[in-house]
Amino acid sequence: MSKVVIVTFCLFLMVKLCCLVCLHDSAQRDTHVVSPPAVIPHTTKIFRRSTTWAPQLPLRVTPWYLPGQSALLTLSQNTQLQSAMREVTKTISDMLSVQRSEGPLLLNRDMSKYCRSIWGDPSLLNYKRCGSRDLSYHGERCLDVVIPDSHLHGYEVWPMNGTEPDHVTPNGTGVPDTDFLLYVRVAQTEKCALQPSVIAYASYCQLDHSGRPIAGVIVFCPKRLRDGVYQHQHIVQVCLHEILHALGFSSSLFERWIDCSFPGQCSSRSRVTNTDERGQLRIYTPNVMQRMGEHLGAGNVGAPLEDQESPTSSHWESRMMQGSILTASLSPPHLTYLDSITLAAFQDMGWYGVNTSMSSHLVWGKGAGVSFGLPSTCQEKLADFFCKDQGEIGCHHLHLNKGNCSTDAFLDGCRIYKPLLQGGECWLKQENYGADEIYHSQSRCFFSNLTKETKHEKVKGRCYLHRCIAPNTFQIKVQGSEWTDCPAGEWIEVKGFEGVLLCPDGRLCSGFDRPPAPTSVSPTSPFYGTFPQIGPGIRVQLTIVQNLEWNPAKKKLLTEEVLGVVAHHAGVQRCFLHASTQLDTDLSFVLVIGESSNCRPHPTGSWPHSSIMNLTDYFITYESPQFSTITIRFQSHGSQNSIVSQAGLVGTCVGVILFCAMLILTICWCKYRARSLQVRDVYHAQL
Repeated sequence: MSKVVIVTFCLFLMVKLCCLVCLHDSAQRDTHVVSPPAVIPHTTKIFRRSTTWAPQLPLRVTPWYLPGQSALLTLSQNTQLQSAMREVTKTISDMLSVQRSEGPLLLNRDMSKYCRSIWGDPSLLNYKRCGSRDLSYHGERCLDVVIPDSHLHGYEVWPMNGTEPDHVTPNGTGVPDTDFLLYVRVAQTEKCALQPSVIAYASYCQLDHSGRPIAGVIVFCPKRLRDGVYQHQHIVQVCLHEILHALGFSSSLFERWIDCSFPGQCSSRSRVTNTDERGQLRIYTPNVMQRMGEHLGAGNVGAPLEDQESPTSSHWESRMMQGSILTASLSPPHLTYLDSITLAAFQDMGWYGVNTSMSSHLVWGKGAGVSFGLPSTCQEKLADFFCKDQGEIGCHHLHLNKGNCSTDAFLDGCRIYKPLLQGGECWLKQENYGADEIYHSQSRCFFSNLTKETKHEKVKGRCYLHRCIAPNTFQIKVQGSEWTDCPAGEWIEVKGFEGVLLCPDGRLCSGFDRPPAPTSVSPTSPFYGTFPQIGPGIRVQLTIVQNLEWNPAKKKLLTEEVLGVVAHHAGVQRCFLHASTQLDTDLSFVLVIGESSNCRPHPTGSWPHSSIMNLTDYFITYESPQFSTITIRFQSHGSQNSIVSQAGLVGTCVGVILFCAMLILTICWCKYRARSLQVRDVYHAQL
């Protein structure tokens, strides 16, 4: 009986933690949305764009932390939250671009609230203007957040035929350098209390003349941000998911999506969603249909929306889009991606330019055809994506984790291998759970019943090493075996073992080249310890404007800060980066990329070493909160072209001449040999 209770409780926890509830649609229904007075209604078919050409520039999302709202968190917890917000806003800025408006962002006032009556006689001079003020008006809200008057346009109250207003509330100062203003609130709201698994929820509250959201709110439930519960990448994932809703992927905005494919004009889309012949609601817009069709290998196909939410969902259908950032049920962060179909939806909104290179490879349903994922067909090809026996231990479809065969409210009875809550991370080094298994950063989950004993073992998910030889071509290694070729899609035997192992097809080593082989020698540094290195080192040279006195502790602090900045701009996890040498007197050190047991596996198609090597011969300039202005330059390990660090102002004419000469030579060399990476924003390092 105790065994049944334990299994039931574990399944309950898995559903509760892995199927986090998204409250966007509920929150959006509670949010009053304000548009400019002259907004183009969605029923208008065609309207002209601005005749003045303007380039699309990265979307600037400005978080506005409400005074006093963060009192439920400690200083450390607030710092963690702001760090997650910076990571998400950077991702969005890299992903989306817009035609920016001039000047600070000013939000709109709702005329129906501040104005008690409007002059309605067309013969009057102030026809359609506000004629009397509502004295009960106390400003605007974004969900439950009171918008500061400094963020709002002013308003006027006019006499019947006068040329001067009776009352004027002036414009606020606005929010500079902003395309989308996000109010950040931390509060144990009623929604948080009713749904304990909720981390955050968001909605939009203001639109511009084209219908694009320009302001919204995100509410964080404090229980999930507290010490012992906080998980940075999980918070980042949920935050990105919610903000994507507020930026436009919302069922309440589908009817406002516009088509700006014709030069000089935009038209509202006649219909974004429709129901197919099987009763599945889908988005039918050009880029979405093309990407979905390419993914399924079936021509142009609409992308399915979740059918467990009504009347229209703001999520992709979980049965068909596992791994997407915009499904209603989110997997752990290392198993969830910003996919090409989601990016295609943002293209079809008409408001944004989209960096489609940011999309990750969506494996779920790849090439499976138009009938994939239907409740009537999800059990037909069990080995491909779905499973049959409840509670069976197998492999999550990305093969990074072991999985438990189970279902949830969004899967309509279909079962999939959901990642185990604990102990199933093949890529995380840990004590082996099986005598023949290997848990390592290069280990993956395989269906196998390999054993050194003669008894028959049941096939289940097990963790073994793998290494890529070519796309979709790899070898595996079991504890105690030699490297063995593993032809994709075939069952193989391993010398010295009874049983068989299934080599997954199209899941491993697809979409990227063979990674650099790990070196047999692990570099050791008294400063940072021992770790297996991947590829050659890169010399990092620092230039600091301010004159400082150095000691070992300060050098270590600077090195850690620089490694964080490099990881931020290379788009890799900080735990992959190490300094194999201490900071030299000329402020340089050797950066190496090394495997670390606490790093999540790097996304398919991107390896840490190649990301860092792409920075060679670049430079990064940023404002350090500890060390003033810092310039980081990268050179191949052993390069003699190092830049002498500037420790202070040159006090003599000879020093000035030498410094200027060196600077001129450096500029010439950089123009000849390299491109420059100029970081315009201020980076606040997390130490």
